[in-house]
Amino acid sequence: MNTASRGSQQSAQMDDETRIYLIEDDPAIQHFVRQALLSRPQWQLVGVSVSRRHALEHALHANANVFLVDLGLPDGRGEDLLHWLAVEHPDAELLVFTVFGDESRLVAALQAGATGYVLKGCTPEELVTAIEQIRAGGAPISPLLARMLLRQFRWVQEVPTAAQELQEVLLSDRETEVLRLVAQGYVNKEIAQRLFISPATVGSHIKNLYRKLAVHSRVQVVRAAQERGLL
Repeated sequence: MNTASRGSQQSAQMDDETRIYLIEDDPAIQHFVRQALLSRPQWQLVGVSVSRRHALEHALHANANVFLVDLGLPDGRGEDLLHWLAVEHPDAELLVFTVFGDESRLVAALQAGATGYVLKGCTPEELVTAIEQIRAGGAPISPLLARMLLRQFRWVQEVPTAAQELQEVLLSDRETEVLRLVAQGYVNKEIAQRLFISPATVGSHIKNLYRKLAVHSRVQVVRAAQERGLL
């Protein structure tokens, strides 16, 4: 099988396995998301929560691999929910879909575990593309916010803090292998296939990486590993 055929087959398989859980209290936005997903009938919307409390009760057992999360929930901050989801669903992707376009909310969401950040007001096609990107191991961020994020990183590099005095972290050989593949953008199932282990085992290694590097997302684990010379 040639490379193009393998890529097409993997893309189709990924589409078939895309299961989305929406956390959003606005009926109009819920309708927008449902309409956007009509263009991908093979995807599944496996659940909807309208509040932080409802999500805490129902999202834990949801068979989802993408959580679409609003930050402006009626009973709490979405960032707290992101942190909880990152711990309870380490294999899932967390895509923020919100009206908040300020730098502080973006950075807080990424630190809490978000793997993508898209602003409301985008087109249905842009939302679908973001979900496709995040399922393929990417980190979709609205262009304006990406510029803000780059500016934030430049500021951090220019103003060192005590937190940058890094402690030595010891990784097992397998954790190092998983880390390198995460850094190359592979998703858990692809990592499992390359290392001949189960996706659940990959998830356990990634949990260990999060714990050892004191982070909560794939973006953060790669950055922290680079800072420590592990990549």
